[in-house]
Amino acid sequence: MHLIHGIIVGGIIGFVIGWIIASIPVWLASKAVSRHSSFPRAMLATLAGVIVFAIIFAIFLEIGAIIGLPILSILGLLFGFIGVLGVFKALFETGWGGAFLIAVLAFVILVIIELILAFLGIVAIHFL
Repeated sequence: MHLIHGIIVGGIIGFVIGWIIASIPVWLASKAVSRHSSFPRAMLATLAGVIVFAIIFAIFLEIGAIIGLPILSILGLLFGFIGVLGVFKALFETGWGGAFLIAVLAFVILVIIELILAFLGIVAIHFL
């Protein structure tokens, strides 16, 4: 029983740490674009963005599977990204261009952080 509790607690701690780390590039990018930037907003935007993206992508994936058009998953990626932009637009009180700029800057900041960590011998995300 203690092992199960340890796994659950470890999973929750890992999730929270990952969520905080993933929110840092969004926070830094939003500071450059929006007057309404704060770290709690960036954390909310990161979590809500992932949830919105996952729901939209899953809907397109399921519809594609039902009607036999797996290519709809590509549309799901596109509309999921637009959903994330909508979250950024709403939470950082900016326009669509500002939301897109936050997304692009956050990605650039993430890549820079990953390169620095890789140089130090620390790998945080294995696909970059």
